[in-house]
Amino acid sequence: MFDEASQQALMQEFFSENREALDRIERGLLQLESTPNNRELLNSIFRDMHTVKGNCRMMGFERLEELTHAAESLLDLMRDDKLVIDILIGNQLLSVLDTVRRTLQTIEQTGSEGEVDFSPLIFQLGRIQGQSGADKTSANAGNGESHADPGAERSSLKSDGESGAGRIDSIRLSIERLDALMNQVGELGAVFNQLKYAISRNPSQMDQSLESLGQQIQQLQGEVLQYRLQPIGRILDTYHRLVRDLAVETQKKVVLDLVGEETEVDRNVLISIKEVLGHLIRNAVDHGLESPEERIARGKSPVGRVRLTAEQKQGQIYLEIADDGRGIDVDRVRAKAIDRGLITPEQAGEMREADVMKLIMAPGFSTVEQVSKISGRGTGMDVVQAAIDKLGGSVTISSRFGGGSSFRLRIPQTMAIVPVLLVTACGETYAIPQVSIVELVSYHGPEVARNVEGKMQSPMVRVRDRLFPLVALRQVVTAPEEAAAVTRSVERIQAESALHVVVVQSEERAFALDVDGIKEPASLVIKPVNRIFADIPILAGTAVMPDGSVSFLLNVPELIRL
Repeated sequence: MFDEASQQALMQEFFSENREALDRIERGLLQLESTPNNRELLNSIFRDMHTVKGNCRMMGFERLEELTHAAESLLDLMRDDKLVIDILIGNQLLSVLDTVRRTLQTIEQTGSEGEVDFSPLIFQLGRIQGQSGADKTSANAGNGESHADPGAERSSLKSDGESGAGRIDSIRLSIERLDALMNQVGELGAVFNQLKYAISRNPSQMDQSLESLGQQIQQLQGEVLQYRLQPIGRILDTYHRLVRDLAVETQKKVVLDLVGEETEVDRNVLISIKEVLGHLIRNAVDHGLESPEERIARGKSPVGRVRLTAEQKQGQIYLEIADDGRGIDVDRVRAKAIDRGLITPEQAGEMREADVMKLIMAPGFSTVEQVSKISGRGTGMDVVQAAIDKLGGSVTISSRFGGGSSFRLRIPQTMAIVPVLLVTACGETYAIPQVSIVELVSYHGPEVARNVEGKMQSPMVRVRDRLFPLVALRQVVTAPEEAAAVTRSVERIQAESALHVVVVQSEERAFALDVDGIKEPASLVIKPVNRIFADIPILAGTAVMPDGSVSFLLNVPELIRL
């Protein structure tokens, strides 16, 4: 009846509509658990489940239809006030969502529902429905299962906390935005024709046509970039489910607060930080927050709080995961690091608390005595550090023993098209993200000696009456065994006929980068660093230059750490 293209389009719509409905159902169920009398919310969940069932029937996936029908029947009893949601019912309905999501993935890959047996889950749903004889009963009542053991059904939970909510591997474009994109492409084609005409008939107009072409390309890049930016709320919403499952697993009471869900982040960056935030939330709930009994004993509310904040400032995204739990025992971290040989006792005595806390990011480092299913092997924080480094970001830890911890992440808003300044050192061209640049200054002749001075045997440069550490880029990019040959003393720098510096800043720290030359600004399409250079932290990406050569994007936060 349908050709292949039409069938493919139908399937894409089937997956897209069902996944969006499943996301809404999940958010609704999590909300319903805390507001079980919310009639409007319950009706909305029912309608979405009905939609999923109808879609499955329409596309001929009968086993999925049977499963969602059983879930729909359970919801219908709740609408009739014959059941009220509790942990058991919530677990079973969330298990239905996870099963449907996994089956959708199987269908997407194989075209069929696979061999997974839905009957145990349908049986459980039916068993709960069978208990609906009494009015307003919960599924746990009178069946020998106690609310005091919320982990009784945890085997049915999706313990890894991964949720299908907020899928970010595809985006939808409105017709209006698609038309805007088409107009941009049309304008680009018109300018290209003008350029062809100028080359063949009127060379005097070539410069004007090239300038117009550049403007059109820049506008098109900006338009496409806007499509790549997605609200971070698309992934933050998924953590409600993760926190709910972790709370059940650890038998703790936890509230997740989200702030800044509208903050826009590049789609690729979103994908990269999704796992990072998951690790930090797992650590916060499992290690950071105390049990309700322990919190009460310490004079705290039995309900722990995890707060996830996102904000955008000057092209950078700042994410903070904070909890009001027990905080980091710095002395314990220090002792563990000495025991593992990461630092010596002498080094431990000289380290600041902030530096000691960073040791928890080391591979395999953990102060936990017992490994749980959730965490404790010391790999999560290592994964966080590696992912943030790869994005060219940074992690800052603060904690108060007994008062909670905070992990503040800084990451670039986008890694696709980055406005940069091109500079040179040792005959090579390097790109510095414009968002990190404070000022450009060139000194000539006697100005060099007047504005360069030594402090603690290190060169400093004065810019607008403020002294900045002066770091030579040529020294940074030269192999360690050859660095001495390009190192210049304060006296040698003062004797130079010219000095070009780029004042850069990351977080609260700033310094002046001494470069051989300052070229032009540009917008570069940034690609990941080749694996050969992946271990060099000062490199954040690569870009192909107009002459075909490859230049490196500098990682300013890493330069500041040098």
